[in-house]
Amino acid sequence: MSAPEFSLTPRALHLASPRRRTLLLGAAAGAALVLAGCASSGMQGGAAPSSSTLFELRGATTVPTQGWIKAQISDPPGGDIYLAPRVALDASDVQRASAQKDAAGRAILVLQFSPVGTARLAAASREFMGRQLAAVLEGRVTNVARVEGPMTINTMALTGLSSFEEAVRLARLFPSR
Repeated sequence: MSAPEFSLTPRALHLASPRRRTLLLGAAAGAALVLAGCASSGMQGGAAPSSSTLFELRGATTVPTQGWIKAQISDPPGGDIYLAPRVALDASDVQRASAQKDAAGRAILVLQFSPVGTARLAAASREFMGRQLAAVLEGRVTNVARVEGPMTINTMALTGLSSFEEAVRLARLFPSR
């Protein structure tokens, strides 16, 4: 089973509704950050994701890579993904979190990054354009995305949640700054 991916192009953004465009940009921004985790000097340590870790963005690939951490994609379950040993962003980069529903009524977790987190995202997306990144929530890989362009926005929408209640629970775990 291959990893679920999305690709974000300027044409897709132009054709999308304003709300959908915001969600697409947010999801792409998150994807960009994980890839940046592979080489950015602001990255953190090399441990595997833990269920006690609220949020991480890491570089990702479907190809076994020496030193990278094998994980399972939770949505859909069962797909293998290899995560960079270093973290690009984590919960400390999040300024605000909220539970919302997308245009199709699915639960999403919307993260707004601090100025430092936004800068890390922008640098990571430029450095790792064309590669994948993964969002990890409580040790579960919920999203895998390919970075198609530089991300300079401060918001990301994460999907792959089991319910709106889960999105609310997760949003409450992030401290408001």
